[in-house]
Amino acid sequence: MIILTAPFLSGFLLGFLTGGGCRRSDKSEDKQETVTTEVETVSTPEATEEEEAYIPDEISLDEEPGRKEIIYYTKKLSYPKLFNDLNEAHMKVAKAVGLPSPPKTRESVDGQTGKLVRLTDNDYYVVDELRYSVPYLTKGAASELEAIAKAFSDSLQSKSLLDYKLVVSSVLRTEEDVKKLQRSGNPNASDNSAHCYGTTFDITYTRYWREDENEAFMQPYELTKVLAEVLRDRKEAGKCLVKYERKEHCFHITSTH
Repeated sequence: MIILTAPFLSGFLLGFLTGGGCRRSDKSEDKQETVTTEVETVSTPEATEEEEAYIPDEISLDEEPGRKEIIYYTKKLSYPKLFNDLNEAHMKVAKAVGLPSPPKTRESVDGQTGKLVRLTDNDYYVVDELRYSVPYLTKGAASELEAIAKAFSDSLQSKSLLDYKLVVSSVLRTEEDVKKLQRSGNPNASDNSAHCYGTTFDITYTRYWREDENEAFMQPYELTKVLAEVLRDRKEAGKCLVKYERKEHCFHITSTH
């Protein structure tokens, strides 16, 4: 009997041991995959970026040592509505009080120094890098630019704001400059421009100049609130014409004297 049942018992024991070994191996592999997945989740780049970007609630960016934003708390004027003098009006004034005719080349401007004033950086404004104009204005226009820039500086001081300078982005254009501007693809390039008579200048409203902004600063749109108030007063006093230029990001200004 023992002899007859021995093969059966051997087969049963062998099957039991073989099946149990497979189950232990499966569990071991499942456990290893779970551990690996957990490790990969914790070490993902997204988690690292979130940790680096996290700022505690009690810390404000405005309270960062050495940096403070100054805000001019006042209602913004409607620039397009307030400064809407058309090109025809600018041209009429420019031809009446400006140069008798546009200079042909930049070299020819030097021959009209008795009628023109060369612009240089000063306490109230800086002249931008000019690619399509030369830093000259008639005496009346140079005086008006100075008056606007000084009034801007005085207004900042009276409001206890920071001291910034205006940036003059375009001035007198010669016929040579107009052709260069047209070749650049600028749709506003025209020889029928008040810029050609020395009476007109552009002041950008996207950039203002300050020596040092390490401790405090103002955003351009806050400074433009102040500049717009100055231009409104000068315009109402009959000292200049002003056009708010969206595409060129500037105030297009023609002196009336």
